[in-house]
Amino acid sequence: MVITFDNVSFKYIEKKILDRASFSITDSDKIGIVGLNGTGKTTILKLILGEEIPESGEIIKSGGMIINYLPQEPTFKKNMNIIDLIMEASSDEHKIEEYEVKSILSKLGLKDYTRTTQNMSGGEIKRLALAKALITYSDYLILDEPTNHLDVPIIMFLEKYLMKYKKGLIMVTHDRYFLQRVCNKILELDFAKTYLYDANYERFLELKEERLKLESFQKRKLENFLKREREWINRSAEARSTKQKGRINRYNELSKIEFNERENFAFSSIDTRLGKKLIEIKNGSKSFDKILFTNLNFNLKRTDIIGVSGLNGSGKSTFFKILLGISELDSGEITRGTTLNIGYLPQELSIMDPETRVIDYIEDIKKEIKTVDGQMSASAFLESFLFDKTQQYSKIKTLSGGEKRRLQIISMLIENPNILILDEPTNDLDLYSLELLEDYILNFKGPVLTVSHDRYFLDKICNKLLIFKNKKITESNMMYSEYLSEFGLEDDAEKEILTQIPKRKDKLPTSIRNEINKLGEEIPKIEEEIKNIKELLSKETTDYEKIISLTNTLNNLNSELDTKSTRYLELLEIKEQYN
Repeated sequence: MVITFDNVSFKYIEKKILDRASFSITDSDKIGIVGLNGTGKTTILKLILGEEIPESGEIIKSGGMIINYLPQEPTFKKNMNIIDLIMEASSDEHKIEEYEVKSILSKLGLKDYTRTTQNMSGGEIKRLALAKALITYSDYLILDEPTNHLDVPIIMFLEKYLMKYKKGLIMVTHDRYFLQRVCNKILELDFAKTYLYDANYERFLELKEERLKLESFQKRKLENFLKREREWINRSAEARSTKQKGRINRYNELSKIEFNERENFAFSSIDTRLGKKLIEIKNGSKSFDKILFTNLNFNLKRTDIIGVSGLNGSGKSTFFKILLGISELDSGEITRGTTLNIGYLPQELSIMDPETRVIDYIEDIKKEIKTVDGQMSASAFLESFLFDKTQQYSKIKTLSGGEKRRLQIISMLIENPNILILDEPTNDLDLYSLELLEDYILNFKGPVLTVSHDRYFLDKICNKLLIFKNKKITESNMMYSEYLSEFGLEDDAEKEILTQIPKRKDKLPTSIRNEINKLGEEIPKIEEEIKNIKELLSKETTDYEKIISLTNTLNNLNSELDTKSTRYLELLEIKEQYN
């Protein structure tokens, strides 16, 4: 199965997204698409799916190709059972078994199979959509930001799953460890051009640097040549004669060549006064439907860059709200210094008027920003965070999700805070913006606390960890990836299903293998029986005794199916430990 872009060009309003893009990918490729927010990564996915049409050129796909797509923000019908929703994708040709659905849902943290889509959070809907995309047959799997809003254990499961995946994979993600471990090719979008690298993420960085150096050399060489030709044209009257027209035409054509270069921006915070006491908690406890933490002693220091980690619902955002004074401790004591100017970035995008221009949104907060190099205008500040002059005068509604997130970060930083509290700052940010944010944090003159599921980000910036686990908050000086490798993030509740698992041996016991095979044969047969009885019940309307008998049989089969499905999932967990 092959997908080919042949000289494809595409514009969104007046913005050029693709300029004569040509590349081919096969179903043995695992492609990671990278580029700045707003450069058209999602547009490429939609062009492949046929949801967008090229302005010129052609997209050629092998006949009969089946594609599964996970959008950034999936939606489903209201009040639909999660298993029934996924089973909709089952067909005679590519049958999905119910026990397979339960297995993948369990892996993605959706263990209550009776739930409906009615009151599911955005993160749960994303996991449900991911489960459906993974289990439904396809030749190509297309994922748009699959790791956003996922717990780290689920990200690591997905990473391992996709590493073993045998079909074509195309994804947009800014998780650099994920790109490194899963992808064998990187497709970069830069100034409407596409560059396909036969490399993982680390090798891509090396090859990109080589490309930029070569382009810089070619640019200097062309500039020197054009300078000599221009001097020749200016001094020689003969140059304008018919005899020399070929040379002039060549000069004119070469003058049209453009080399796009991205400036290396850097911005550092000013050094604002911080007292000796910042934020201190003594014997703090907090419950919210359940115990989040007890007996917490915490003292924030000026040099701290703290990564806050734990499963969703473990209390990280509540902890931030306590530090900010938005929520209170149930017991214990918190004291805050008098010189604090906290910059807080919430997980949700702030409400912005979509009709407001970018420059107006920032100037309404501050027109002049103090920096280490002196005063900077709002426009210059925006430019240092990758909003060029054209974009600054665009309306907010034209921005991508990542660009809106970047704008939200800017609106916080221009207040010159001396403490940063960041809740998932990396969500939706492109790789270049991530590097800007990382450099800013590493040069920040005060303490930083950040929640993030981005392992690369936490490894790079943090000198300390706060781990929310088992209703406690523990401190660690390890790198985040080291901590995960040694201890993991699962709490006791997550480990319940593993209590029966023996210690790993070299080989899975024959008795377990036989039981897995037996249940794998029995469960589909029971499901088929249930289906047949439901059909009989739907047709029977007058024979009351038969209806009672069929109903009893159906109840017994459902009970048997639940028991065997639960056991089957337990055995698959055991098998995985051996694998």
